[in-house]
Amino acid sequence: MGPQPLLTVWIALDSATVDNGCVQIVPGSHKHGIINPEHGAGFLHQEHIAEYCEGRPMVFIELGADEVALLHNWTLHRSGVNQTDVSRRGFSANYMDASTKVMGDRHYSVVMGEGALVPEVLEVSMGS
Repeated sequence: MGPQPLLTVWIALDSATVDNGCVQIVPGSHKHGIINPEHGAGFLHQEHIAEYCEGRPMVFIELGADEVALLHNWTLHRSGVNQTDVSRRGFSANYMDASTKVMGDRHYSVVMGEGALVPEVLEVSMGS
């Protein structure tokens, strides 16, 4: 596996509040690195939750529409359940080195810089 994405940019398209399930983070959890290598920075097993989350403070990232949160990609996070009639839409982008691989020999599409959005490159990266 190549370099890991380290920056996530989350843009609130609607207001994100505790009531409509805003993002929650465990501060400082990025210092543990990738906890579950089989899923990258993704899903945790129950023993991981017990070790790295339980008993630790959670911070709610409430944002107004059009506000942005910058997160280290390894920060443990989750979203709550939307308990309102108000949408909580957002746009998320991960920034990473162009040599980062998805799985095996597949690569993410390059969208900036050399080789960006070249149809032949996109076809290879998409597995065509």
